[in-house]
Amino acid sequence: MYTMPRQTEPAPFTQSGGDLHSVKRQTLADSVYAQLKASIMRGNLRDGTELKQGELATKLGVSRVPVREALRRLQAEHLVVAEPFQCFVVTSLSADQVNELLELREELEVFALKKTLDSGVKDARIRAATMAGKSLTLSQDDENWLAADRAFHRELNGPTTAVSAIIEDVRERVHRYYLSSPAVVERRREVLKEHAALIAAVQDGDQAAVEAAIRTHVRATKQHLQTSLLDAGPAEIEGVTL
Repeated sequence: MYTMPRQTEPAPFTQSGGDLHSVKRQTLADSVYAQLKASIMRGNLRDGTELKQGELATKLGVSRVPVREALRRLQAEHLVVAEPFQCFVVTSLSADQVNELLELREELEVFALKKTLDSGVKDARIRAATMAGKSLTLSQDDENWLAADRAFHRELNGPTTAVSAIIEDVRERVHRYYLSSPAVVERRREVLKEHAALIAAVQDGDQAAVEAAIRTHVRATKQHLQTSLLDAGPAEIEGVTL
């Protein structure tokens, strides 16, 4: 007669458990990843900069293992590309590629906002976006301005929607080029007006007006980048700290 095998309770966790080492290592890899990503996004590690695992490990005071894990994560995000001899290079995007990504963002934003109009949470998204937009000020630094701008669009598109996540990925890839463009107060004033027009169109439920407003907004951003995009060369890794 068949009998079911007796189920046993999982072994209790102990302070001497072997998993402690792997958790610590992963935490270190996260820290290396965060430092490298921040340096790329801020332009400290510019397009074409070579990132050698051995040099980074020495600079950061860690082994090659967390450096390699961090670089692989950055590669998955298209921020670096792998080269021979354990070397990675910060991804370079041409002006045409940046424009292409902005054109892709434009189409995704149109799609997202049409979904917002058809959703039952339009008013809630308008309120959340309006609140996020209040964080935008003419005098704030570039990073905080861009973060607030992304929050505005994320709330209007629906922060948990699939299309909003894709838009964030696209914006992430061109973020450092936004930072390379000098802040212009006049452009910021225009952005605030464009945001207001977008909110009004969504509030009215006018699909044609919403599409026109978001296309005008994204195209104006693209034009700003086209006129101010800097041709940044490789940089040293001296500014990277852990």
